Amino acid sequence: MSDPKGYQSSLSHELLEKAKKELNEDPSKTEQKLHDLRQMFKKRPDIKFRTDDTFLLRYLRVRKFNVERAYKTLVHYYEVRDQFKELYADYTPSDVVQQLKDQIHWILRSRDKDGRRVFIVRPGNWDLEKYSITPCLKTAMMLMELICEEEETQINGVVVIADYSGMSMKHVKQLNPIVVRKLADTIQNALPLRLKAIHYVNQPKIFDIIFGLFKPFFSEKMLKRLHFHGDEYGTLHEHIPSSILPAEYGGALQNMTNQEWADKLFSQEDAIIENNKYGFPKSSEVLGAQKQGEDAAGGLVGSFKKLDI
Repeated sequence: MSDPKGYQSSLSHELLEKAKKELNEDPSKTEQKLHDLRQMFKKRPDIKFRTDDTFLLRYLRVRKFNVERAYKTLVHYYEVRDQFKELYADYTPSDVVQQLKDQIHWILRSRDKDGRRVFIVRPGNWDLEKYSITPCLKTAMMLMELICEEEETQINGVVVIADYSGMSMKHVKQLNPIVVRKLADTIQNALPLRLKAIHYVNQPKIFDIIFGLFKPFFSEKMLKRLHFHGDEYGTLHEHIPSSILPAEYGGALQNMTNQEWADKLFSQEDAIIENNKYGFPKSSEVLGAQKQGEDAAGGLVGSFKKLDI
C-alpha cells in the first residue's frame, strides 16, 4: 500500500489481517481517514502538526481508526511535550549518553510469541550520585517513540518487564508523585503505543511503596494487564519465552546489552531534533511567522525525516 506522500506499507498479509480485525484498518479507506484527520488540525491553529502519513497512521492505529480519538491523542501528545518541560527540554539522544551506558533500558532483539516488542526497564541501575530521574525518563520516552515507528509494533504492541532489583528508598524518595502522574499520562494517553502488559520482577520489600505511587494513575484496563512475578521466572516464561530473554531472567541470552538500540537512537539525532520543532511554537517563532505573513501552525508539512529502523 502506498500514497502520494511516500508511505509504503511494510506489513505482511497476516499483519494486515490482524490490523483489520483488531484495529479496524481498511487500506481502501486509509487515505480518507488521513485526510479527515488532517482536516481536524484546522481546529488548533496554535499547534504546528506533523502531517506525514507515516506519523499520523500510528495515531489512527492506536485509536482503532477513530479519527476523533486519534486527533485528541495527537493533540495531547503536543500538550504533554509543551507542559512536561523538565522532560522535553534538550530532548535528544546526545543528552542521555550516560543513561544509555548504564543499561537502564533494554529492548529485546526478538519479539514475543504474539509479535510484541519487549521493553525492559531496570530503575535499580539509575545512579543517584550522577543524575536525577529526569534523564532516565527522557531515555525511556525516546526509546518508546523509536519503537512506535515500527509498523509491526503498531499492530502487535509492546510488553514491559519492570525489574526492580537494586531499588532502594533513596530511589523512591526521588519519585515525585507529580512526575509519576505525568509519566503515566504520557505513556497511556499521548504516545501511539499499544501497551499490552507490564510484568514486575524482583520486587523489593519496598515495592508496595513504589507501586502505591503509580497505581492511582493506571487506567482500569491497564490494571488488568499487570503481572507480578517476584524472582519466580517460570511464571514470566509463561508469557515471554525464555528463548528470547536474557540470562538474568532465566533466559537463553548471554551478555545482553542495549548497544544495538542505543546506536539506533543516536543515528536518529537529527530526526528527533526536527520532530522537536513541532507542537506549540515558541513565541519567537510565532512573531517571525507573523512578520513574514505565514501561518504559525504551518510551514513544516512533510519535512520530517523518516525514522527507518
